[in-house]
Amino acid sequence: MNVLVFNVGSTTLKFACIDTTSGQRLSDGLVDRIGQSGGDAPDHLSAANLTLEKHAAINVDAIGHRVVHGSDFFTDCTLVTRKVLDDLATLDSLAPLHNPPARSVIQAITDRQMPIPQVMVFDTAYFATLPAKAYRYAVPEKIYRDFHVRRYGFHGTSHQYVAQRALEYLGGDPAAKRIITLHLGGGASAAASLGGSAVDVSLGMTPLEGLVMATRTGDIDASVPLHLMRQAGMSIDQVDRLLNKESGLIGLCGEADMRAILQRREQGDALATLAIDIYVHRLIKYVGAFAAVLGGLDALVFTAGVGENAAVIRELVARPLGFLGIAIDPETNQSARPKAEQIDLSASDATVCTLIVPTNEEWAIAKQTEAFVSQQHAVDAGLAVQGSP
Repeated sequence: MNVLVFNVGSTTLKFACIDTTSGQRLSDGLVDRIGQSGGDAPDHLSAANLTLEKHAAINVDAIGHRVVHGSDFFTDCTLVTRKVLDDLATLDSLAPLHNPPARSVIQAITDRQMPIPQVMVFDTAYFATLPAKAYRYAVPEKIYRDFHVRRYGFHGTSHQYVAQRALEYLGGDPAAKRIITLHLGGGASAAASLGGSAVDVSLGMTPLEGLVMATRTGDIDASVPLHLMRQAGMSIDQVDRLLNKESGLIGLCGEADMRAILQRREQGDALATLAIDIYVHRLIKYVGAFAAVLGGLDALVFTAGVGENAAVIRELVARPLGFLGIAIDPETNQSARPKAEQIDLSASDATVCTLIVPTNEEWAIAKQTEAFVSQQHAVDAGLAVQGSP
């Protein structure tokens, strides 16, 4: 099956057309700086149409969309219909940087009335298995029920993919394997899984909680926004922008790119050094906490842009975690370069396996889309047989 995958960001549209039988990428690319001066497209609708035109000569069997937030409404892959799009629109406020542009692209394709199934794959779906003790906040039951205030988790497609790859690499009984996955990119999150099923995650009701990120605070006292509104006279929108777009690494040192921050750190820059210290400290806290939740650890997995490429970050995170059995080989860590296969960084005396597993969200979305469409075809065929005379 040829699946065209859309991975939409606030100013970008990544795409890939994948033959799910052979694994071959028939095409891939990026529509960048959408809506910005000198960008590739004036808006997401134009970006979607541009991408579809590039694939006019390819026999596309299905389209798979990455959607960041599914809330309680979408806990699995979902076929796109106009009713579903209306329901999705109600979730825009939960992921304002990601859901609206993704929905715009889905709407643009729907309006073309193409005879191709569109499937939404939700970042939150992998965390539908979280136990209540992990996803509930300590707020009144009525608030939880009426306003869906709970932990959802994100980067689920990536966490699920790399956790499964780690399980395959470890071998043995998968049901007993305890794995912590660290998705470290512009957005960052930690997830704990047992036997491939998620049991905890650092991100919360929105993609703001947890680890320090490029422009997001991660964990912060919930009273801080109230304090800023009262004492600094900031509006809700100003606080929202501060916490989501002006904080994290860029707030700490004026830089969001980890490569530039690490270079400044090497040169002795105090703010860059502090930013890295805070970033790593938060990571260590979450690894330790999740290891306790799991009752031990079999594998620690690094993935995404920073996780796959920043040897310094991996070393700084691993060094204090020797008490858990984590130890990495310095030479292997320094020489590691992202590739299709996982890289085992573990030192000879380590009792926990430390891996780099390159994430491949497009492939994961394509396979989930294929499975969903095939299942739908099977159901439709069964109904047709039942209805025949």
